[in-house]
Amino acid sequence: MKTELIDKGQLLSELIIVLEKSDYVDKYKSELKKYKNKAHLKGFRKGKTPLSAIKKMYGQSVLADVINEKLQAGLSAYITDNEIDVLGNPLPSDRQKIIDFNVNELNDYEFIFDLGLAPDFDVKGLSSSYECEEVVVKFDESMINEEIENLQKRYGSQEKVDEKIEYTDIVAIEITESKPTEGREAFVTEVTIMPDRLTEDYHGKLIGQKLGFEFDLNVYKLEKDTKEYNVKKYFLKDAPEDITAEFKGIVATIKRLKPAELDQDFFNKAFGEGKVTTIDEARELLREELQEFYGTQGKSITKRYILENLLELNEFDLPDEFLKRWLLSTNEKATAEDIENDYNGFVKNLKWTLIKQKVAKKEEIEVTSEDLKTSLRIKIERQFAQYGGYPGVNYDDMVNRLMQNQETVQKEYEELLAEKVLDKGLSMVSLKTKNVSLDEYKEIMKELQENIQ
Repeated sequence: MKTELIDKGQLLSELIIVLEKSDYVDKYKSELKKYKNKAHLKGFRKGKTPLSAIKKMYGQSVLADVINEKLQAGLSAYITDNEIDVLGNPLPSDRQKIIDFNVNELNDYEFIFDLGLAPDFDVKGLSSSYECEEVVVKFDESMINEEIENLQKRYGSQEKVDEKIEYTDIVAIEITESKPTEGREAFVTEVTIMPDRLTEDYHGKLIGQKLGFEFDLNVYKLEKDTKEYNVKKYFLKDAPEDITAEFKGIVATIKRLKPAELDQDFFNKAFGEGKVTTIDEARELLREELQEFYGTQGKSITKRYILENLLELNEFDLPDEFLKRWLLSTNEKATAEDIENDYNGFVKNLKWTLIKQKVAKKEEIEVTSEDLKTSLRIKIERQFAQYGGYPGVNYDDMVNRLMQNQETVQKEYEELLAEKVLDKGLSMVSLKTKNVSLDEYKEIMKELQENIQ
């Protein structure tokens, strides 16, 4: 096998591989003999079919398979042995000639590939000379008060009241069709709504009213941002096809949330059986949990700043046209226009991957098999915990099954490597504390989410 690498500039190379007859002929003959031994053609006993007949029937496809196998192995070995840092996969060159695999005249074959090369750069932005904001959420006792109130609401109960409708109530309205089609009775049903979902007109009509209040309504204009399909599915279920939009409404029931009492039953539901027995203990537990949560969230924001800083400071070229060709070749359903529209997002992710790999190599950061298993197990346990847990679940078996899925493992690996790189970044840059309120923190998180999208 002969190889020649030609530098084309602009992070592009051309690799020429000449597969000589001696590289593949023995394998080709061996594969033909296997076919001969297995073939059972009409007129011949099994294994006695002449090699000439086998070659005529299967020779070209066998030859193509053998050459492709040798070519791919040689291509991979050359890139690995010569430590060529490629992006994507090699692509057949436009200069590649169509090859006719002639089984009657075995020849040397020339293959030409285009290679897109990764840029060589030194990572900027990870030293004490670079400053990054360390976001610290200012802790406020009102946050504990709010959390307790939310828990009381979550574990509270809905009670019927005979009072004026308030904004947070749940209201059941009996609706009766105003003008039914002649020959049938008026359609009657009951709909349940929350005042904060009402359109402006009906919000003004209902807030402050009591049981028995009657009013005219257009069922399609009762709730804001509700499509006709949803009205028919939830409000007018089982209604006649000729139903109209006009109804008479009567407030039938008003339910109001009664927050849970601060008693042992509430403490058990909110914090776990017997973990908390007094409001002071509840507040202390919430204080610890909130401080831990917002401490973690603050670090996540800082790490996001480090990531964005690395992307901004490390500008380098990429073989754009090659990458677009490669993306098009690997996405059967995508068009050139689709690739063009999504290319900027792809480039951002690719640049982060290259930076991440550079930092990991320099700082000797590794993701081990145990790291992967631990991370997958934590995710599985959290998922089950959302539904109250499932006794008897064998988490180890589930983790081992996921570890057999190459796509899952690769995704988890990239996530863990990113976290380790950014954790390392936290220890390398200079951090400037920025104290923020809870509202400011929420705005920061909102902005970060919008930038990610």
